[in-house]
Amino acid sequence: MKLPICELCASSGTLCSGCSAKLADGRLTELDVKISALLYKMKDKYNLNDADFTKAIDLGRVVLVLTKGDVGKLIGREGKVVAEISQEVGKKVRIAEMSGDVRKTISDIIMPAKLLGINEVFSMAGTSYKVRLPSSELSHLPIDLNSLEKALYSLLDSKVSIVFE
Repeated sequence: MKLPICELCASSGTLCSGCSAKLADGRLTELDVKISALLYKMKDKYNLNDADFTKAIDLGRVVLVLTKGDVGKLIGREGKVVAEISQEVGKKVRIAEMSGDVRKTISDIIMPAKLLGINEVFSMAGTSYKVRLPSSELSHLPIDLNSLEKALYSLLDSKVSIVFE
């Protein structure tokens, strides 16, 4: 199982100096630590040995859990793993694959809404992204627009604007 904290910290519930340093400098959040410990406890119950948890982003009403591996592992059979995480965190949880393919990652996050396209915009201020969605899909977005832009900003580390066509 791949976690953002070491196995010792996940099993004991206390952070070692290395993981504490990651938390202090912002590479980890309290939510990352909490979900890592929870997944470690659940690993034998749900056979999560091959699971990969990368990062969690708190979006207000929703927590976005990112993985570099198979999304199905963190969802679990009949959604039991994601339901248990959701119950423990106290918010709805969405699982998305964080891959090198930006289009696939954004599609996972906004599902069941459909993605028209992504434009990479180059300017003097740097690179930004314009995510294009059909106007009819506004009601299908799983999270509100501000939370979605915040999630995409932290994921892509660039300014993101969402437009409806």
